[in-house]
Amino acid sequence: MNNNSIEFRKLEHLLVCNYCDVEYKKGTLLDDVELIHRGISNCDLNNIDTSIELFGKKLDAPLIVAAITGGHSKAREINKNIAKAVEELNLGMGVGSQRAGLLNSSLIDTYSVVRDYTSSLVIGNLGAVNFIEDGWDEDIIDKSVNMVDANAMAIHFNPLQEAIQPEGDVNFKGIYILKNTIEDYKKKYKNIPFIAKQVGEGFSREDAEILKNIGFDGIDVGGSGGTSWAAVEYHRIKDENLKNFSKQFLEWGIPTAASILEVRSVFDGTVIGTGGIRSGMDIAKSMAIGADCCGVALPILKAALRSSDEVINVLEKMIKELKTVMFLVGCDSIEDLKKSRYIIKNELKEWISSK
Repeated sequence: MNNNSIEFRKLEHLLVCNYCDVEYKKGTLLDDVELIHRGISNCDLNNIDTSIELFGKKLDAPLIVAAITGGHSKAREINKNIAKAVEELNLGMGVGSQRAGLLNSSLIDTYSVVRDYTSSLVIGNLGAVNFIEDGWDEDIIDKSVNMVDANAMAIHFNPLQEAIQPEGDVNFKGIYILKNTIEDYKKKYKNIPFIAKQVGEGFSREDAEILKNIGFDGIDVGGSGGTSWAAVEYHRIKDENLKNFSKQFLEWGIPTAASILEVRSVFDGTVIGTGGIRSGMDIAKSMAIGADCCGVALPILKAALRSSDEVINVLEKMIKELKTVMFLVGCDSIEDLKKSRYIIKNELKEWISSK
């Protein structure tokens, strides 16, 4: 695949996400989590502490802007607006897959621009399949880390998207190669955290066991309920036969709440809840059932296409909602929230009772 086709695909993804209906219909199942109201509260809403420490950085809320973009000239302005917002609010952010920047040095600035505007947490991003298909190694990781001065590196897993995408890479066999690559990077370069990241399909309990054995420090569940990358690719496909084929996979995946519970049941590292996080209520519920932080993407993309102020408005609203929920369940801090009582009902209850 040539560099121009990758760059064009990045633009297509941005346009489809902004203008087409690409969200799952089945939802995150966070509605099946009921937090317990505390009628007394015993908290001061004005002094609720939402701060956390994540990958060596203190953030003012358990919220990061999940990986969105890079690799196209339009992406530079988007990443700039996001970086300015997370700097203002002291949050974190991820960049999109850095493959395009590795293949074409003229696109590096679409990623590295983030460091012109924020000193906060930045998470790099590489595709798991490329370590198998293209022989990527610890030196490639180091180039990617240096591209954005990353505090952590995400390795993304997206088998559904690759299977639907006409130009997809579908060989995920032999993923244990990452164990040696991560170990070699930490010995040769920096001992930064590595995060296994899903992009909308979710991770299962069995996946989490494998990822733990490989040596990942964190897992970003990327559950279904937000952006469906099968839907994104569906809107890109021109061939009607391929469109009909892909249509049956539009709702495929593990809902976000179920994936958080599945992963947390066997993994004691950092768990990031992404996939359809749309409110402070979603964040609070995710934290209560096992997440250490949450990520949001699609609403931020739409805001970042307009301005950094729009991104700030979206994030501030979510943080205000989170503080209100914490006040109503009697939690002064995020650590208290993670210990708070909740009820699981309906379909999500079936997930946790399955073997």
